[in-house]
Amino acid sequence: MIEHRPITKQTIMGSSFSIESDYSTNSGKLKIVSTPIRNAAQRLLDAKNQPDVKQLFSVIWQSNELHLMFADTGIGKSILAVSLADAISKGRGILNQENHHAPQTVLYYDFELSDRQFRKRYSDDEGKEYSFSSYFFIDTIDFVELDKKYPGRTFTSKLFEKLRNDIVEYKTDVIIIDNLTFLNGQSTQDTQVALDVMRNLNEIKKEFNVSILVLAHTPKRSMSFPITINDLAGSKHLSNFADSVSAIGKSTHGKSVRYIKQVKPSRSSEILFDSDNVLCCEIVKNDCFLTFSHLGYSAEQEHLTNDPSNQKEEKKEAARELRRQGMSIRAISEQLNIPHANIQRWTKNSTENLYQMIQMEQNDTNDTCPF
Repeated sequence: MIEHRPITKQTIMGSSFSIESDYSTNSGKLKIVSTPIRNAAQRLLDAKNQPDVKQLFSVIWQSNELHLMFADTGIGKSILAVSLADAISKGRGILNQENHHAPQTVLYYDFELSDRQFRKRYSDDEGKEYSFSSYFFIDTIDFVELDKKYPGRTFTSKLFEKLRNDIVEYKTDVIIIDNLTFLNGQSTQDTQVALDVMRNLNEIKKEFNVSILVLAHTPKRSMSFPITINDLAGSKHLSNFADSVSAIGKSTHGKSVRYIKQVKPSRSSEILFDSDNVLCCEIVKNDCFLTFSHLGYSAEQEHLTNDPSNQKEEKKEAARELRRQGMSIRAISEQLNIPHANIQRWTKNSTENLYQMIQMEQNDTNDTCPF
């Protein structure tokens, strides 16, 4: 049994304080130091002394935010992320959206492209290469070397030791992780690793006052319905660790047409790009630079399919894909808003060859250049 006794000691330093309290237990006294709590006046003063929030990519992603951007595989997340990194490192905006910063140092961890694939995207047929800024650093992480350097430590511990060292060495302002799904696959802990990564990125953000963009894959989704936070599926809870979330959707207007939507707006800004006003763009290659080109603005509904037969087939395929990825029948039913019995019938044979499919994907070493 623990009995609380009155406060025995207070230490007041400026406007913050710590309190030591004595508690009596069956085994003796227990001293607990409570966490200081600011009063309202101190909180206002602290906010006044913090740096101003400035736009990096309009209101979609702002300074000192941890931003999560998600989309299906092959939609163009990496293309947009590299375009953002290039613009930020040169103090420019993209897609007619404002960037209120002077050139900043960007550190981009690329786990998607090989060096050959990267060069193919950012050079032309004659071998002319795009001129990137010297403030833009992009590379992958050698996890084998990381294991040797930090033996016996957890995956996240090794990863964030390197990140901290890199931030200091390169005087980093902006970090881009491409992508969270890859890091998740480096450990058998699955979703827990992704959560640990997001928690640690939040600590990094606060410790170094950096802006962070994290890309994430999502399961195949139907083009008949608007994008919502639920499309993050098993990773939906990751959004709790992000200051803001956006998504890239595929459009029915053309193979390379995309739209960008705010799914979870920052608390420090307004929502401009919702279902009534998405940012429309197209994947193009301008000379030796693969990027997104601005097309305008429209309602999200204009990019969705309205064919009832297509909608049903898309729902079936989405259910099968989610089942192949290991999601339960109940979870799929809730996400797609389809009766449990229908999901069970549609996905009856979806997991029969799951192991073989995973093995084929892991052994696939071709040098194609997907979006």
